[in-house]
Amino acid sequence: MTEASLLSDKLRRYGTLGAGIVGDSMATIRMAQASSSAASDSQQGATSSGYPASTLTRDQILDVLAETVRVQSIVQQEVSDLARRIAKERKSEGKKKKKSLSLLEGHKKVKELNLPKEPLEEIGITDAAFQRLLTQYEEDEEVMLKARELVHPVGKGDPERAKSITIDKIVEIHQFMVAEMQKVLTEFLSLDQETRSGFTSKACETTAELLVSIAVEQHLSVHCEDVEQAVIRYEQMLQGNAEFARCTEQLANMMQHLTSAAQPRVEKASFLKALRHIAESTQKAKVFAKKLYEEYRAKTCNVVDAYRRFEEFADSATQSAEGLEEDLTPVEMQLCFDEYRDDPQVREAWTQAGAESSFLMSSMMTGRSPSSGSAAPEDKKVKKTKPSEIVEMQDYMVDELKRICEAASTSMAGNSSATPWRQDIAMQMVQALASASVERRFGVGAEEMTMAGFQHAAALQKSERFVRATEKQQEILMQVAQLCSPAPAGE
Repeated sequence: MTEASLLSDKLRRYGTLGAGIVGDSMATIRMAQASSSAASDSQQGATSSGYPASTLTRDQILDVLAETVRVQSIVQQEVSDLARRIAKERKSEGKKKKKSLSLLEGHKKVKELNLPKEPLEEIGITDAAFQRLLTQYEEDEEVMLKARELVHPVGKGDPERAKSITIDKIVEIHQFMVAEMQKVLTEFLSLDQETRSGFTSKACETTAELLVSIAVEQHLSVHCEDVEQAVIRYEQMLQGNAEFARCTEQLANMMQHLTSAAQPRVEKASFLKALRHIAESTQKAKVFAKKLYEEYRAKTCNVVDAYRRFEEFADSATQSAEGLEEDLTPVEMQLCFDEYRDDPQVREAWTQAGAESSFLMSSMMTGRSPSSGSAAPEDKKVKKTKPSEIVEMQDYMVDELKRICEAASTSMAGNSSATPWRQDIAMQMVQALASASVERRFGVGAEEMTMAGFQHAAALQKSERFVRATEKQQEILMQVAQLCSPAPAGE
């Protein structure tokens, strides 16, 4: 277990819609803030109805996990059956009914299913609060085993039909799912805030799952549970497939955007406080990362020392973030900015925090388009960079990531008894060192490169070399995560 959500892990592994909200993907300080909120949740009881998560006993946690597995199985089956019925009806109608089911119509049909409520919803505890509570039981084998049933669900598809779904077909289906999910998100964002607020997070997820499942059944003639069965079958091979990883990441981020858009915005004062804290912390992180890289480059600090120092820095950042009232994801930050952007103080704090480039980076990595409220990249004063230069930087980044990853792998292999590295910290360290190397050689920082990449997005998307380099970077980072994963029992 890590700070990453168990349900998000399921989404990343299987591309299963309706699995939950993904964790934050910003820089070191944002991950540190996510970690620190576990402590504040247990002290303050961060729940939707005041029910303190910390009062749950171990037995109650096991009961909640078991009931969640049962309820999710029922919901998945009911939604899959409904999607199949609707797809079959629409196919039989042929060209008579071309218009797709609207989001509001889908929401109505989901409500008519009268699905059982999620256990956490029943007792008034948020998913995030409960998932953070689970981190206290990382060493409890029984709790972790039950929790992993959410990540590794029992496949309900037909094994024989699943055998006919190849890895290429799985990727193709997930690419289609991304396109359909984008339609759902776009439609939801076009609704007025009052209508959006009528959706619970779970209703958003279930409705999106229904609409995407209908499209998959109708246009690709495959059952969604068979797709999931095939994904389970090829799980190990898919973990190394960059395109599959990109698709599942896109689905996760769009689902997060969907559910976040339904929630009320935090108060302006809390948003400003969060932005100012990020600005201060980001500046400290930049200074730290630059100094660490220079020492690593001069070989006065090896990769193991670099990791330990990076870990210490993240832990200290965690402590400094404990006073924050809100722990906002990039999507929530963007939605808050869209809400309060007319305030000069908000615009200034937004710029100082570098929030726009972080949001654009997240958008570029996952293929999402920035919202119409985003600040125009043209307004930023950045170094003029040609598309060919960005491609060259991407290639160089691949080389640096590979070199640092190999150094980390060698160090881990030579000291198997050492404390395992934390995936989030290791991935951020590798990225930070590689980015610092790119900045030293080309004189372009990560934020400038992000803005330049956004400005030249159309040209870069047509560059096979750029696409390959981007995919290779993702593959290397996945290798870093796998290096930190504990070996299965018996190995």
